[in-house]
Amino acid sequence: MVHRDFSPEVAEYGDVVNTRRVGTFKAYRKTDTDSVTAQDASATNVQVSLNMHNYINFTIKDGEASKSFKDLVDQHLKPAAQGIARSIDRMLCGQAQRFQSNAAGILGEVTSTTVKDFVLEGREKLNRNNAYMQDRRLILGPAAETLMLQTDIFMKANERGDGGQALEDARLGRVLGFDTFMDQNATGLATTATTDNVAGTINYAAGYAAGNTASMTVSILAHEVVAGEFVLPEEDGQLTYATASTASTNTTAVTLDSALKYAVTNAAAITCWKACAIDGALAAGHTKQVVLDGYTAAKPPQVGQLLAFGANAALRHTYTITEAYENSSNTSQTIVYLDRAIETAVLNNGAAFPGPVGGINLLFHRDAIALVSRPLALPRGAGVSAGVLNYNGVSMRVAMQYDIASQGTKVTLDLLCGTQVLDTNLGAVLYT
Repeated sequence: MVHRDFSPEVAEYGDVVNTRRVGTFKAYRKTDTDSVTAQDASATNVQVSLNMHNYINFTIKDGEASKSFKDLVDQHLKPAAQGIARSIDRMLCGQAQRFQSNAAGILGEVTSTTVKDFVLEGREKLNRNNAYMQDRRLILGPAAETLMLQTDIFMKANERGDGGQALEDARLGRVLGFDTFMDQNATGLATTATTDNVAGTINYAAGYAAGNTASMTVSILAHEVVAGEFVLPEEDGQLTYATASTASTNTTAVTLDSALKYAVTNAAAITCWKACAIDGALAAGHTKQVVLDGYTAAKPPQVGQLLAFGANAALRHTYTITEAYENSSNTSQTIVYLDRAIETAVLNNGAAFPGPVGGINLLFHRDAIALVSRPLALPRGAGVSAGVLNYNGVSMRVAMQYDIASQGTKVTLDLLCGTQVLDTNLGAVLYT
């Protein structure tokens, strides 16, 4: 569904693929006596780096090897290929938050009554950006899909004209100009219960109008909001973070990085997601594991959650967590992987800011995002069996070698890949 028009040759880690974002032309007028005004056909070069080396490694023990090869494929190779494909899918879904400039919806507050209106808002943003009408897609997380299926338009098969297929298969199909799909890997979290957050309320009798940029009086007990933490007034529900606060133990006022999109009333809920810490410095271009600690016990950052570094606009970059594991050597730490390379260096013990709860769904044209993926070169050494496996249009290398120490055959599936946003005018984000 994304831009993949690149040559398929085997590549090396760090290789850069160049693609272009085509410019626009101006229309002039003339009479028969006028000469035409020439224009250059312009295009902006966009680089996509093959800086993600995704792999899965496992061992088939001798006892299992006695089974038929078909059984081994079903039990091991196919799930491993699915794991590689899932990692790429999460990387692509993770780009949704990079279209915040074209945002529709309210995190955690969209209902089956309002979801259609917010999809139309996202559609309008694409229309105003002159995004191509054809080949538009809408990727929904599980909760957002449920909201869509609860709307009347999908239940009234005679009006929809699909013979009842949407009702029978719970399939959305073509909706409001978008080919619509549910993706279990879509960015977002369903509940605050497992996240490290603290709740408070707006504490200002008149409330705050849409467009407010001033400090807001709040009541957040037992937490001092620090600059960079995601702070969301419930009724506004945008991806806002604190730039300043008034606090000692309890926070009494907070300033957000951007103006309120919607008005918030007195006593309305406001939630802050607490910062954690980075164990180990991260250089710009880092693509491997990120170790996090300093969060409340049993509430670590998790897959599908946003993670930001930087407390001000000049340095701040927001990523999506695509994998998360407890650190086996230190159970108070979590190892995470992100959707793309670190853009700005981060210091050891620097702050990391986990994101809020809610669905972050993507409306886009295929030319909004690029994916480049390549299998690696096949090994030439003796004793290694290797080939290229294609799973759902993604080619990956498979290498197998017997290991006498583990009494089994080691298998590695891997590939090089990279993603890049090509044009923010061709995408929008739907908060649910």
